[in-house]
Amino acid sequence: MEALIARIRSELAPFPGRLDAVLRLLASCTVVIICSMTLQVPSLSLSLIMVFFTAQENTVLTRMSGMVLIVGSILSVLASILLLKVFIDAPMLRILGAALVAFCGMYFMRTHRLGAIGFLVALIVVYGQSMADIYEDPEVMTRALLWVGVATTYPIVVTMIIQRLFRPALPVKLLVEEYGRQLDEVEHQLDARIAGAAAPAFHSGRVGRGVLALQRQLAFAALGNKERTTARAAAVSRLHAAAAQMARLEPFEPSPEELRQMASIRAACAALRECLGHDTAFELADAAPEISGLPGTAEETATGAARVPLAHQAILREMARALRAAAEADVEADEAPAGRTRAAAGNSGQAAASSAAGNPLRIVYLKFAFKAVLAATVSYVIYTGLQWPGIHTAMQTCIILALPSLGATTHKGIARLLGCCLGSLAALAATVFVVPHLDSIVGLLAMSLPIIAVGAWIAVGSPRSNYIGVQMMFAFALAQLGSFGPVSDVTEIRDRLIGILLGLAISITVYTLLWPEREGQALKTSLSRLRKAVAACAHADHENIGAARLNAWALLNQCRELQARVALEPGWRDRNSRRIANVLAQAEEKLAMQQASH
Repeated sequence: MEALIARIRSELAPFPGRLDAVLRLLASCTVVIICSMTLQVPSLSLSLIMVFFTAQENTVLTRMSGMVLIVGSILSVLASILLLKVFIDAPMLRILGAALVAFCGMYFMRTHRLGAIGFLVALIVVYGQSMADIYEDPEVMTRALLWVGVATTYPIVVTMIIQRLFRPALPVKLLVEEYGRQLDEVEHQLDARIAGAAAPAFHSGRVGRGVLALQRQLAFAALGNKERTTARAAAVSRLHAAAAQMARLEPFEPSPEELRQMASIRAACAALRECLGHDTAFELADAAPEISGLPGTAEETATGAARVPLAHQAILREMARALRAAAEADVEADEAPAGRTRAAAGNSGQAAASSAAGNPLRIVYLKFAFKAVLAATVSYVIYTGLQWPGIHTAMQTCIILALPSLGATTHKGIARLLGCCLGSLAALAATVFVVPHLDSIVGLLAMSLPIIAVGAWIAVGSPRSNYIGVQMMFAFALAQLGSFGPVSDVTEIRDRLIGILLGLAISITVYTLLWPEREGQALKTSLSRLRKAVAACAHADHENIGAARLNAWALLNQCRELQARVALEPGWRDRNSRRIANVLAQAEEKLAMQQASH
């Protein structure tokens, strides 16, 4: 129980940029609610979830996702209308046609980097078929589908504008903030050693997360000199890893010479901070950190006259080398021809394109698409046979839960169920206690925005729990924002929850019994690659050490994600989980030690 509470606190803890992301989502949702309620645009819940799908961690990703979602929305509405026009009088052919379109969409989702288009086409086409059972008039049904296009497109545009204008998450800004966060931890460790106090806690896992965070933002930041920026990122990562090693040492009384060295390194870190994010050269001052060797003679060291531990001296030497490497790289970057960076960027783009183009046609993708469509079709037959259209969310749930592996499907299903339970409870409480007292849109916003804010706070968190926040907001919006007036019927809440449970049960059953995709073997393969990558870091030369370390940290992160999904697969034993956790912890420790040495 204590471990669960600690995990919840960790997932909900604030971090740099989390509040700004929530405020941007709230601003976008406020504009969308006001516009939809004022202009009576239907499907407000669908509009709100498009806001959450569009908003990403920085403005570049938000713009890219927005463009992809707009294309997917337009194609899905056109496909739905075309199916209705051709097969309006033949329900069986219409259902088969929708299943074929959904099959193609799910296959496209697995085989292309723009797979979000295929996912959205499959989702809205399936959603349109559930509407065909509600509206009998073809004209009304066509208008409803056209309104779906409006309801899914205009929130994307609103979100892109607000994400760009209101406290924008620019990649350069995020990169500088990550620089500052890591240098803060370095300076805190140095300050503690200078003051002779206990060092702040510093888990080695932060080193890997820091390396990946810097590289992720570097991929999107458009700075003047890419080589200079890359060299500075490598220097900050080395300083950060050295600080992690320093935190593990016991407190001791430093010598005057070491105090001078630590003060000099701290001043150099402050100077580096001033240059980060700007196209200005970093230069070491006259009092640059010089680690000339271990102080004192061997006799002094043996008798205790020199109190500087060997490990601490090595850490200070590594920090000095990292700072000196950053300064030397700045000089080399200024002298290097400008065309070299552009050529490197062009080569990487060509490599990515060739990698994407070389993805072969695999039978497993066809099986995956078939399973997703089969689950949706089974749920359609069940709720149609029961004549219970209120649980049509089962069909959408089967498409939403369509993920490559059984563990990933189970994880997302549990997250969707938890989020819908929280959203349904909030909607039920609002229906009983708040809705009877509402008389204006101001009251509606006062009731809705706090719940949306809670969902947004969870949604911008870690991948382990962010989907809970999205589904919490969506379930609340389905129950309370589905009409243009106060909602007092609680059967909507019940039906949505039962539909989600039905879709979850059908999806897990289909994915378990029919060609189950388990990731246990993939985890073993990734662990083997991780061991080789860690060994490669130990033998890499100066030119390739950065790429080798980045590859190793990325593999470690991939193994942790695989382990979390595999643990949810039926038949996976706890003994395997403990053994793999130990292997990952050892790999993380070795990488942190290698990152702090050069």
